[in-house]
Amino acid sequence: MRYTYYKDPQKPAKNYSNLIKILLMSLILIIVIVWVVMWNTANTYQPELISEQAFYEGYFTLNTRLDQTLTRRFPSLEFVEGRLSNDGIGTRRFKIKDGKKVRSDDIKKLLENTLGGFGFQVKQTADAPDHWEFQVGSDSTIWSVYNFQYSEKKMPAASILPADIAKVSKRPQLAVIIDDFGYSMNETISGFMTLKQPFTAAVIPGRPYSTQVDERLNAQQIQTLIHMPMVTITNATSEPDFALSDELSDGEIQRRLKKARREVPKSIGMNNHQGSGGTQSRKVMIEVTDFLAGQNMFFIDSRTIAASIAETVAREKKVPTNSRDVFLDEVDDPEAIAGELFRLARIAKERGEAIGIGHCRPNTLTTLKKYLPALAEAGFDLVPVSKLAH
Repeated sequence: MRYTYYKDPQKPAKNYSNLIKILLMSLILIIVIVWVVMWNTANTYQPELISEQAFYEGYFTLNTRLDQTLTRRFPSLEFVEGRLSNDGIGTRRFKIKDGKKVRSDDIKKLLENTLGGFGFQVKQTADAPDHWEFQVGSDSTIWSVYNFQYSEKKMPAASILPADIAKVSKRPQLAVIIDDFGYSMNETISGFMTLKQPFTAAVIPGRPYSTQVDERLNAQQIQTLIHMPMVTITNATSEPDFALSDELSDGEIQRRLKKARREVPKSIGMNNHQGSGGTQSRKVMIEVTDFLAGQNMFFIDSRTIAASIAETVAREKKVPTNSRDVFLDEVDDPEAIAGELFRLARIAKERGEAIGIGHCRPNTLTTLKKYLPALAEAGFDLVPVSKLAH
């Protein structure tokens, strides 16, 4: 039997599955591409120019809140305007409708308490009878300036004083001595020289700027004293080359006095630096008053100790003299210094005269700049201490 192995070739069945897969993959790819393009288009950031107003609003959001805080805390304040300078410093202006209901110290405390947590410092740059100004900054950068002005007539300077010394009669005399000139020549020293009210400067001899500051003070017609070092009750001193003590010979005491006079040549009087021991020594004070009598100078006892005999010996020797009534800045704080200045004024009001002693410190300068004009307006006669040496 013959078998036939040949058959007509049959066409294979068409397979569409691969084609479908390719089409699906292409579609998915197209969808992904379209989605990516649309997403990028929707999320592309186009920077825009920030207007001054937009910058202002963002920059002073904190200030705007602070404006509201100030006017709520002090109803006598009225917000006037806020401006932004070309260099980015904002100025906030307020009117003070009633000066009796708000103080500059209170405003400063509120600014410090509110802004301190953000790393800002507050500096008062003006404390005049008719306006106050504060700078808000960080390091050396000034961010904002707050200005407070009286909306009506200028506030009387004496209105910042306690009522019992805001107006006095008989013109009580008040003298202020500022000790420790000579150690430096800085902004604080220059600030004292610009005080318009009389005061007397006591210059330490033998310091880097003793003679220079004495001459500058004299050129400004500010009276100077030799701030003569004397030992303490423990025989200590901060000025060993000049300090007077009863352990020194009479000749050595005179040599030191003459040397101090050369260091402070424009001086017309003397007061003691330290000296709780030296002013109790009759030997020391006899030598001092003999020297002063020969120089036609006066002596003011700083009274660093109650047992001082300096004024007593000076009167025996017929040397013009007087003594300190109040130390103004034993506590280096503006409010404490103001309190002592008011106490000094009350003594002057009661006795007719008083002498206060302070030191070359920023807080002392700030307080005197604020209150000396007010005391003068209230009727106190501010005088150099020579007027009270008798």
